Amino acid sequence: MLPAKSSPTAIFADRAYNDDATLLDRSVPGAVIHDPARAAARVAEMVRACAIISESGKRIPSRIDTVCLHGDTPAALELSRAVRTTLEAEGLGPTLLAGRPI
Repeated sequence: MLPAKSSPTAIFADRAYNDDATLLDRSVPGAVIHDPARAAARVAEMVRACAIISESGKRIPSRIDTVCLHGDTPAALELSRAVRTTLEAEGLGPTLLAGRPI
């Protein structure tokens, strides 16, 4: 179930979040996530919780429509595979929208 009155949201698999749902500054250790298993577990937890989860553990209720990652990092391919495999294994997606092709 989605939180009421939430806007569509994209989350980043390879970035950590502050308590206000903004991205942690890249200069902070741990702001960029390079470990595919950690990224996949975080994304699955956020999708299950319908919330952005900050580094401190705060849960900010949010619709999650898209999972993004930065393709210019060395682990991008492994990150994307781990996230997709984990989400599929947990029955969390990806899913196609119903409707006519455009």
